[in-house]
Amino acid sequence: AAMFDTPLGIAVWQGDKLLVADSGNRRLRVVEPDGRVWTLSGNGGGGLRDGSIGSASFVSPTAVAVDDLGAIYIADGNAIRAIGLRPFPFVETISGGGRGFRNSVIAAGLFNRPSGIAVGSAGELYIADSDNALVRKIGGTDDSHLARPNVIRDPPRFTAEEFRALHPGRWPYEPADRAREIAGTLGEIRGEIKGHDSRARFHNGLDITGGYGETARFVRDEKVVDPFAVENFGTGRELIRMPTIGYIHIRIGRESSDKLFEDERFQFYAVDGKTAGVRVPRGTKFRAGEAMGTLNSQNHVHLIAGRPGAEMNAIDALVLPGIGDSIMPVIEEIILYDEFWTQLETKTASGRININGSTRIVVRAYDRKDGNLDRRRLAPYKIGYEVIKNGEGPKSPERWNISFEKMPSEQAVNYTYAIGSRSGATGETIFNFIATNFVDGESYREGFLTPLDPGDYTLRVFAADFFGNIASKDLQIEVN
Repeated sequence: AAMFDTPLGIAVWQGDKLLVADSGNRRLRVVEPDGRVWTLSGNGGGGLRDGSIGSASFVSPTAVAVDDLGAIYIADGNAIRAIGLRPFPFVETISGGGRGFRNSVIAAGLFNRPSGIAVGSAGELYIADSDNALVRKIGGTDDSHLARPNVIRDPPRFTAEEFRALHPGRWPYEPADRAREIAGTLGEIRGEIKGHDSRARFHNGLDITGGYGETARFVRDEKVVDPFAVENFGTGRELIRMPTIGYIHIRIGRESSDKLFEDERFQFYAVDGKTAGVRVPRGTKFRAGEAMGTLNSQNHVHLIAGRPGAEMNAIDALVLPGIGDSIMPVIEEIILYDEFWTQLETKTASGRININGSTRIVVRAYDRKDGNLDRRRLAPYKIGYEVIKNGEGPKSPERWNISFEKMPSEQAVNYTYAIGSRSGATGETIFNFIATNFVDGESYREGFLTPLDPGDYTLRVFAADFFGNIASKDLQIEVN
């Protein structure tokens, strides 16, 4: 009479018992030889919480393994967890937690949806790190490190050219080749920077405007690999995540009236007689142009290009038919600060800003796109600058300091945007870029305009869009 909800992993325990990773119920359960089923650990509440086996909670246990000493290892969410490493029953996270990739000592390692785990002959662990597309190793008795860098390579990442070659581009509506308004691009701030410790985030996709209740469609052929590909049912952020494309703000598998699609691939379930969620089994295939659902009250598809954790700019990665941009970005203002974030003022009769020592350059800029409303402000694709001593100077920088070709690390938000930056569903959109810092999809770090020889200079800042339009603005500076 026992019931399971999406059991994804199984292992033999204590000779004749079965351990089951009951992922949907967020529990680790035991099946006795006589058929009795009981919960070993997990209170069903969700979340990565260590503790006694009665109080600990799981995110989504997907795999389980047992070593020769009886210790249990669980792949859970983005973490590797264990039971039996202490004299008393205790659930502990031994590696991972936040999504990412890092080879390091065990406690500092990072994973991206591990979905399989096995124990080797020397007690080492082998982990199928699914969304990083790698097999990782936690060493046995002679090695306390996770996936030694000289053994395991970095996760594979698509280039934009490789991604485009997988499937022709199309819009997530019908007709497939009719261009739509773009309401948001990758790298834009979401939230507000009020101080240097403010918490905001990057927008990780492309917002494509549609009408409330309009049918949203898959943009390429793909197969579901995540057992919980549908998340946030019934909320404004309901989504389905395919291996290389994500779609957010969709009523998955149903009309705007909540009438269910007549499509058996969408498996709905009810609680107390009311539809409570939908699942799409692993291995389910969808083709480009097939309906996934309808737009909810957000009135757009938030389209994510790239594997989870390796997102790229969808404008580049998909090349949607008919999309174009002949409008220059707009540079509104250049503000200079010293290294302690004190603003520099004009102090000379010629109107030049006098600078001494390391200087920060903040550029307030935005982009627009053909076919968009005049009020719609998008983030530029790249930001850079040059310092010119004599002559005309370049029409583009030698290098772009801030680039949104790929999704930057979430830790890079405060390296990209200065105080006053904000964007979201309401209020004015302001992008204050810290042009002297270095931010891209691979790394981020602080930078400065370093001391120059005494004299007069022109500081020229640049803002570019993906389509090659480059705007520039000059500021006269003087160095003593």
